[in-house]
Amino acid sequence: MMRHENVKSAARVFAVLEYFAEHRQPARLRDLSGGLGVPASSMTAILRTMVQLGYLEIDQKSHRYFPSPRLTKLTDWIDAGGYEQSTVLDAMCRLRDRAGEPVVLAAQNGLYVEYVISLHSYEGTNSHIEAGSLRLMVQNGIGWMLLSRQPEEVALRIYHQTIADGLLSDAVYSEDAFRQTLDAHRATDISVLHARDLHERTAHWDASMISVLIPVPERHHRLLGIGLHGPTSRMTRREEELSGLLRETVGELRAQMSVDR
Repeated sequence: MMRHENVKSAARVFAVLEYFAEHRQPARLRDLSGGLGVPASSMTAILRTMVQLGYLEIDQKSHRYFPSPRLTKLTDWIDAGGYEQSTVLDAMCRLRDRAGEPVVLAAQNGLYVEYVISLHSYEGTNSHIEAGSLRLMVQNGIGWMLLSRQPEEVALRIYHQTIADGLLSDAVYSEDAFRQTLDAHRATDISVLHARDLHERTAHWDASMISVLIPVPERHHRLLGIGLHGPTSRMTRREEELSGLLRETVGELRAQMSVDR
């Protein structure tokens, strides 16, 4: 019985939050009780607890409740996730239009890079990468860029765990070789990776990717990189041009973040 009551109370807390999200104005006890169909005695206990925990504020003169800044701070990191599906996605669409090549957005997922958004090009030969695809961090251009910006001990931990899990052999990709790769990526803002140069064969052996890290909001929960990819012959021929377009995209995102602050 106690467990059922706890669940009911928890559900009512969320109902209170949804009430404020819908009405977007302060509310009295009777507004919440009547609007949610909860007995006044139960609603009083819920509101008192939420005030004590700092998630609601009450105006002592009007006896109206309203969500506190603490509640906003608790959830604002979720809003930062919208950055990827709005600002970054718009920038990726513009980049695809300018470059005429497929574009991906990637982030770290454990030992892997995950392609979280993948935009197919409209024309030409595509080495398409499906959204949700995973690549080893230590065998990926965006992965190397991400790792090169982290403390060396963190990057080495990813490398050693990859080897320990049998995902890659240190006989074909030694720690010294990995360190050299990190050093090379620390010295540049652009990564150019040809799949044929990897130690682990991929599904797109004749493909290449040119990638760059992009700026993210201060509270964003992960670092991000975007890349243009396609057949190695075409990527090699257009390397300077595509690198310039990627840098322009970084500049546009940085400028947009300044405007949004």
